[in-house]
Amino acid sequence: MSLREFFIEDRLEKFRTEAPCNLGESGIRNLNLDQLAEYLNLDLRELGKLSLADSPNSGRKDLREEISKLYKNVSPDQVLVTTGTGEALFIAFHLLLQKGDTTSLFWPAFQALYEVPKSLGVSLQKVDLLSRLESKELGFGKENLNKLFQNSPKLVIFNHPHNPTGIIAEEEDKKELQKLSGNFPNWILFDEHYRFLSEEKDLGWSGFGICENSISTGSITKCFGVMGLRIGWLIGPKDWIQKARSMKDYLTHTVSPISEFLTLKLLQNRKVLQSKIKESLQGNMRTFTHAAAGKLPGIESFKEPRGGVVGFAKLQKGLESRKFADLLYEKAGVFVLPSSDFETEGYIRLGFGETEERFRLGLERWSTLGSDVIALLNK
Repeated sequence: MSLREFFIEDRLEKFRTEAPCNLGESGIRNLNLDQLAEYLNLDLRELGKLSLADSPNSGRKDLREEISKLYKNVSPDQVLVTTGTGEALFIAFHLLLQKGDTTSLFWPAFQALYEVPKSLGVSLQKVDLLSRLESKELGFGKENLNKLFQNSPKLVIFNHPHNPTGIIAEEEDKKELQKLSGNFPNWILFDEHYRFLSEEKDLGWSGFGICENSISTGSITKCFGVMGLRIGWLIGPKDWIQKARSMKDYLTHTVSPISEFLTLKLLQNRKVLQSKIKESLQGNMRTFTHAAAGKLPGIESFKEPRGGVVGFAKLQKGLESRKFADLLYEKAGVFVLPSSDFETEGYIRLGFGETEERFRLGLERWSTLGSDVIALLNK
């Protein structure tokens, strides 16, 4: 089987650079290099001393050491630096899955989490989260977690904080996962892109190490507004990471030494920037939650995300997500992703990483859309 078009990325490519208010991105609005240097107290003249030779295939050692500190009982030899989490996931799926296997994951999901397994001839076991999202309950829930492990899938994918719903693993979820993983003979992949922006004071919980056959992916790009650095990582057992490194040699081989250098400096000095981003992010989320409660045109309901950058808002009955997203862009200059790009209907995905001013102005334009404009969508 071949890979289909990447629905989300196709729409992002079309609108993200021109949108007056970009709520379609799943990351923080990108920083300029001089802004990043100011936040990190970094002298950019240091870049002039940087060798432009290939980095080590696994990633430079001091960067792997810094990444390993983000986890419990992880050594640098268990870290593979990759070109974003996309490469990390691509490698993991090709090493762990083959035709005829089954993988389970929460639904709806980011396309890269299921499209690559499908292209390998793998069956998907989808666990629907939408009823949980619309309830007053927090977390993934015991029933949904048990469904993930039903039928002994070859790979369980646990994406948290979850994209697109913003659900995080609550304490009861962690206990249930611990119990379920104890008797599970296969692999669990923890896709943890938003650990830096969870409700916890510093880092969100990581499931890596919950069982022997666990792996994890992570990145700084979306959480810190540095998507152009394209740095991610893969965490796993030492011997398995060696196999992953060998496969990476057929893909990007190494990552940019400039990106590695800036990522190292960011991780070493992340807390001030992290705190500032969290404050702005939470402000945007509160602003939208308040607007949605006041009957924002087109929105039926919205449950504020507990972690990460994105949330899933339910549309008023009868509205088609793609038509609504197109109208919102055309009439208000607000770019969102329709849930049709997540192969479901009746929702839009919102990213809250926009600057506070652009977010506020976009919301003001959105709020002025009359019911007559919305009614046009139903004709």
